[in-house]
Amino acid sequence: MKKYIFYLLLVLVWASCEKEDALESKVDYFNLYTITDNPNDSVQHLRYEIYKEYGIPVYFTDTVGKYPLAVNIYGDTIYEYELLDLNWEFTNSAEEDRTIEYDFLDDDTKKYNSLLFVKKFIENSAPSLRPLSMMVVDSLMVIGGNGGQGWEKELHNFRTIVWADIATMTEEEQDALIDETCKNLVGEKIQNYTYEITQFQMVSDQYYGNRYATPLPYPANCITDVVDENNPFAYLSTWFGQNYVIWVYDYGYSHEEAIAEINNMRASYCAITGAWGFVYGYGILASYQAPNADDDLDCYLERILSDNSAAWFEKYYSNYPLVMKKYEILYDLIVNEMGVKLNNGEEE
Repeated sequence: MKKYIFYLLLVLVWASCEKEDALESKVDYFNLYTITDNPNDSVQHLRYEIYKEYGIPVYFTDTVGKYPLAVNIYGDTIYEYELLDLNWEFTNSAEEDRTIEYDFLDDDTKKYNSLLFVKKFIENSAPSLRPLSMMVVDSLMVIGGNGGQGWEKELHNFRTIVWADIATMTEEEQDALIDETCKNLVGEKIQNYTYEITQFQMVSDQYYGNRYATPLPYPANCITDVVDENNPFAYLSTWFGQNYVIWVYDYGYSHEEAIAEINNMRASYCAITGAWGFVYGYGILASYQAPNADDDLDCYLERILSDNSAAWFEKYYSNYPLVMKKYEILYDLIVNEMGVKLNNGEEE
């Protein structure tokens, strides 16, 4: 009897293995994204070097590869193609009202220079911001969606970044594009850290959308404009420059006295926003009403991702515990969890 049970178990195990084999996919999608080397082709070799070092495949077309799917009645192999879908999102497959058009690169020099830009982007971005793959094209136009139509230098989704017309950009233009893209990626990928975002929003939760007891006396650029207080006449078109002229020429104040009065004006702005844990707000009601949770996060991210943000928070909000608590939550998340380097001097 025991012998029969043993053989029965063997049959069941064999059958279950056969069933698993039948369900197993015969296509190794990962291999489709593997970049191979060609030392005699400088473009292909650089693609391989980028893939070898960072694990990110870079393409010059939207076709990743193909694999045999079936054989028709005539004996011809039918292939399935793996494509880069620029409309693909994590929660849905496409924006129905958006069309993306692009032209492929056909010049090896442009391809090589574009790959150098891609490598530069990877080296200057945290691993948490890097996509699964990238594509480089000659031109890129987005039609519909949230706007009309326009030429774009960069477009990304959950899986892919596509770069356009980057081969002839100057160093300054490249750096600006990389910086802007990284900031956008931080703002999107930070949404995955739901616990930390909840902790951030709980600090000011009771104040979101409330009307200030006293309207904000000045626009937000009283503290957001980047100015050199030792060179006021270079900023005559700004809030700072205009008020400096009033204090010096209308009231006869010295430079030091004018700067002190301007900082008092700034302090009166921060006293209202800082008491509730806000730095500033968006929209036409920003002077009267506290921001909502989403705008609040955007304001903090905008400021934290700006140059010398640590000094900015120290100057304007070091005496406001709610602001500093929220700043520390996001700073720790961005720097220590996401691994993003901020341009605060000491982090470089």
